[in-house]
Amino acid sequence: MWLYRSLLVLLTPVILSKIRRFKKTYQHYRAKEAFGFWPSVEADLWIHCASVGEVLAVRPLVLQWREKYPTQRLLITTMTPTGAEQVVKTFPFAEHRYLPMDWRSSVKRALKKLTCKHLLIVETELWPNLLQLAKQRGLRVEVVNARLSERSFQRYQKFSAISRPLFALPDCFLAHAQADAVRFDALGAKKVLVTGSIKFDLAVPPEVFQANWRRQLGSRFVWVGGSTHQGEDEMLLRVHKALLQKYPDALLVLVPRHPERFEAVQALAMQSFERVALRTQTALDQWANFDVVIGDSMGELMYYYQASDMAFVGGSLIKRGGHNPIEPALLGKAILVGPYTFNFMDITEQLLQVNGAIRCQDEAQLTKVVVDLAGQSSQRFRLGQTALRFAEKNQGAVTRVLAEIDFR
Repeated sequence: MWLYRSLLVLLTPVILSKIRRFKKTYQHYRAKEAFGFWPSVEADLWIHCASVGEVLAVRPLVLQWREKYPTQRLLITTMTPTGAEQVVKTFPFAEHRYLPMDWRSSVKRALKKLTCKHLLIVETELWPNLLQLAKQRGLRVEVVNARLSERSFQRYQKFSAISRPLFALPDCFLAHAQADAVRFDALGAKKVLVTGSIKFDLAVPPEVFQANWRRQLGSRFVWVGGSTHQGEDEMLLRVHKALLQKYPDALLVLVPRHPERFEAVQALAMQSFERVALRTQTALDQWANFDVVIGDSMGELMYYYQASDMAFVGGSLIKRGGHNPIEPALLGKAILVGPYTFNFMDITEQLLQVNGAIRCQDEAQLTKVVVDLAGQSSQRFRLGQTALRFAEKNQGAVTRVLAEIDFR
């Protein structure tokens, strides 16, 4: 642990800069909590979610847990202000705190204000000081929806002096898939169970269907670039340029992964298109007047996907590793991914094998597929229905997780 703590000291200026940026950008950000200055909180269950994606992913688990234990108290922590906003919106009955940065003094300070015996960590957000001090205080720790790419596994193996004690701290890893379980076991985890991905159990909120953005956009072809990163937006905009040559009323809805990039992506789009709108400033019935709409809102990705005829899942045209293809699958949308999907390798590969998605190796292939499918509504429908059946077939992970964990 001394090596990790030394590294943390070196990274302190970077961490402080991030806290300052959050405080400057988000008025509601409680910076003191990042240093461990928590108000006292009592909870029966503490769930840690890094940001928005994990908060949304854990929704079906929380709802089933609440049905089973309606009187128990819930604490949810996040690292990011956008995650905090999503907690307030999705779980108004829960207490929220910002997770302290992993300085030992900050974690100790926060834990002294906490009365709780059970911590669930969503996915693989493992902070060494947090885990060690939580275990010392008697918390039972489980990692839910645990996944570990081969790339991350190789990195951890290179630093086994740090990683093996770290992976031995949680009481149990409830893994995505067998491949993840093998990796956790190889890194020294005490107990590993394969329960599947709780993201399959994500129910499409009824408000998404009630709003029905797709109906409000008429018959034009609409495609979404969801959760995109720097380096991808440029490519998707060029693809859309080519698409408009054949289908001049086509609409691209571009949804950057991180809110701090909204303005930059808008400026980028305006370099190539005269008609660019922001979702937050443009009513749905006005979208027909634009070539590109920037999805500058948080927590509405399902709405954007529902509005589309076809969805490109971002983070996959660059070496970011791709994001979750299950959300558009649950909406029965034709799904496109790029060559880099190692963050969701098992799910994406299975989806591709059943012909529920199409992988595009580069921008040229993506252009061809988008232009071709824009004119093939029956093929898009078949792809979407196959993806939907695949997602529904793999549901049930939440039930398995709840069966494995003693929440009493």
